[in-house]
Amino acid sequence: MTASATFMLWFSLACIVYTYAGYPLVLTLISAAHQLRSDWRQVSGGSSGSGTRRIATQAELPHVAVLVAAFNEAQHIAERITNLLNQDYPAERLHIYIGSDASSDRTGDIVRSMAHPRLTFVDFTARRGKASVINDLAAMATQEILVFTDANTMFLPDAVQKLVRHFGRSEVACVCGELRLVKADADPLKTSDNQDHIYWRYERLLKFFESRIGGLLGANGGVYALRHGLYRAIPSDTIVDDFWISMQVVEDGQRCVYDPEAVALETIPERISDEFRRRVRIGLGNYQAFKRFAKLLSPLRGTVAFTFFSHKVLRWLVPHCMLMAFACNLWLITQSFYAALMVGQLLFYGGAWYAWRRSLAGAAPKALRLPLFFVSMNLGLWMGFWRYITGGASGVWARSAR
Repeated sequence: MTASATFMLWFSLACIVYTYAGYPLVLTLISAAHQLRSDWRQVSGGSSGSGTRRIATQAELPHVAVLVAAFNEAQHIAERITNLLNQDYPAERLHIYIGSDASSDRTGDIVRSMAHPRLTFVDFTARRGKASVINDLAAMATQEILVFTDANTMFLPDAVQKLVRHFGRSEVACVCGELRLVKADADPLKTSDNQDHIYWRYERLLKFFESRIGGLLGANGGVYALRHGLYRAIPSDTIVDDFWISMQVVEDGQRCVYDPEAVALETIPERISDEFRRRVRIGLGNYQAFKRFAKLLSPLRGTVAFTFFSHKVLRWLVPHCMLMAFACNLWLITQSFYAALMVGQLLFYGGAWYAWRRSLAGAAPKALRLPLFFVSMNLGLWMGFWRYITGGASGVWARSAR
């Protein structure tokens, strides 16, 4: 039993270290090798570069439908509509579709007061969830490119143009933009006010390298685009709709790419409780998606299987690894080394708890923000997992600060 506990302890710790540190290192090396090979082909004349064509002229820009599913977004919806109407994109080629999922506030009244020839509004009377609203808006749209975004997200003026420029390449089916998080009191249209967490920057870096090697999977829900002809309606109980939609494209063998210059901004929740609820719901959606797309782990899927397993699946299993490591460490606590390791674990979790208590009164100590973020993120994942296995999946949303 002791040997088994020792193995499971180190195996669990190895999985945690690999997904957060080992995978980014391996991914960076693979990406560098991929870029070197691509550059060599270019300079040696072995590639014509025809596969890298982007849309470059106004005449080539496709007709775009921007889809916004909203629920109780009276605080943001007017600013969001103005933001989209002011995009640096030919007016006759961009149309906005907004669907209200039986909002109980003034969302509908505000949208109707802003009636515009380039705006279609559907005020659904029955509350069915975001996935159903997105499906209906996509079916209603006639444009060749669908751009998905949220009511509380703001595009930089050239965001749509940056997204669609990649569709000049026939192999590109989906384009993920860059979502940046800003403080509530920052100017939403000034990138210099960006104050997002280092973890979010870390995620953006992974997306960049995954896109380079053809292994990008999920999109940022606030800013991504898809060829309309490739859209497939998603189940009404889908929780993480952006991941589901982009994964269906990857499942069909199509390419998803990342453009860090297609920027959207979103406000960081002021209350830690709002962010935690969002993590629980995302965790629930992750396990739902895992069951649906598990076959992408087949070695036959190559790069996609590698990135899916390393970036997504192992990340979703980190809470389980943390619990396993703690339990096995407790079993081995009579040995001096493992007793010291247990003390280290207790200090780490104790630091996270203390930082959480301090955050309720103001701000967490800077030295303890990493333990707080790591523990709260994985606690949210674990609670999402528990809700999933106990049948708590529902596509009906409750509005949060983000």
